Amino acid sequence: MDNTGNSLIHPSAPPRIQPLSQSDLLLIDRVREELVLRGINPPNWRETDPEKRRSFFDEVRSILIDEGENLTAINRNAQIITDALSGVGLLDQLLRDPFVEEIFVRNGVVAVEYDGSFHHMGKLADDSYFENLAVHVADQGGATLRGDRPAVLVDLPGGERFTAIVPRLSTEGTAINIRTFGRRVRTLEEMERTGTFAKLETSSTDLFQIFANTTENGVKSEQTQRIQSLQDTPDRFLAWMVSTLSGSLMIAGEMGSGKTTLLNALSGFLPISAPIAALETFRELEIQHPFLLRTVAPAELPQGTPGVTLDWVLNIIYTRMNPAAILVGEVVGNEALQFLKATCLGRKALTTIHGGTIEEALMRLEQLALASAPELGLAAIRSMVAMGLDVVALMGRVNHFGRVQRTLQAIATIQGIDANGNYRLNYLYRAEGEQNTPIFEQVYQQMEEIK
Repeated sequence: MDNTGNSLIHPSAPPRIQPLSQSDLLLIDRVREELVLRGINPPNWRETDPEKRRSFFDEVRSILIDEGENLTAINRNAQIITDALSGVGLLDQLLRDPFVEEIFVRNGVVAVEYDGSFHHMGKLADDSYFENLAVHVADQGGATLRGDRPAVLVDLPGGERFTAIVPRLSTEGTAINIRTFGRRVRTLEEMERTGTFAKLETSSTDLFQIFANTTENGVKSEQTQRIQSLQDTPDRFLAWMVSTLSGSLMIAGEMGSGKTTLLNALSGFLPISAPIAALETFRELEIQHPFLLRTVAPAELPQGTPGVTLDWVLNIIYTRMNPAAILVGEVVGNEALQFLKATCLGRKALTTIHGGTIEEALMRLEQLALASAPELGLAAIRSMVAMGLDVVALMGRVNHFGRVQRTLQAIATIQGIDANGNYRLNYLYRAEGEQNTPIFEQVYQQMEEIK
């Protein structure tokens, strides 16, 4: 491990990687077959002797020369093939960069967290390439990525943490995360200079102003224009909350009240420069996001039936896949506890749940979580709800002149637990009964208190 301290020049962006074409993939397969015929095995990925990897590179290069490959491209192609057969493919190029903190792959599209910033790198190969890569890594790590185990967690030789979810569990192609650790050790002086220990005074109002003033080439983004076009009504608050990932939201309501419709609409305000994960028991959400990890798994399995459940997948995603926000289509079973654990670890999460009132919805969330872990007790579960969940919105079916209308009934923030062990709810909005709290006169104060 190198302590680079101040010796590294601070980069502005990750290295550019040339995408793999179909001819590149065919070349990899062809050379792999030739290596088998010649009895040449790629070095074990835990091989620490660089000379053995270099020797394998030379063997690959020799095959390319024998096949009459273009001399100007031989070194590039030999490196691609060497990486593909002995490492983590073209992602090895990113692992060599000390400023790459995490690598994300979603359906062939790659992004990186690079020195604290999220960068899209585009589609670098067909999804089948990354699925084969995930299977290869699992095999090398002594794990299985087949059949009833469609996810794998493996530590790479360099200490990096590799996680992958493959189809059919992942419905939007192969999803891979590689988390790096400690390859660039920072001194305390460097952390001090870069603001690690400086107090940030940013308020919720400041966050909204930053969002509202965001421009792309001098032009306000489409998302910014959309949120500014909304009236000073509850939907503007919810859109702002989702767009800035300022808290975790649960949308409650009876069956057919429009919970999923509202969640779908709000998903259109999720920040595009952040990885998003969506989990469902059956495909219902309509999410438009350029970097989405999406899975469908049952809430429960009959005893003895192989497979994975929604709560198992949710645990893998929030602990290993590093999403900026998690959308759970509906909390209906054991995943309730994993949902709460995720929010208590700082993940921003959005979900729906059945309940005729906000209080009833919170009670149902407690009951579902307790059913999977009764030993925790109500007080512990209630504390998790109060700590992790920020806002509850209530949808309802209202009979209006003989026609059912689906309307927002209330928005409340959870501000801890009172002396009697009950939730302290602060209603920002009520459609009926008490006079409404003016949304944008007090909303930032409320959000400041729950953050």
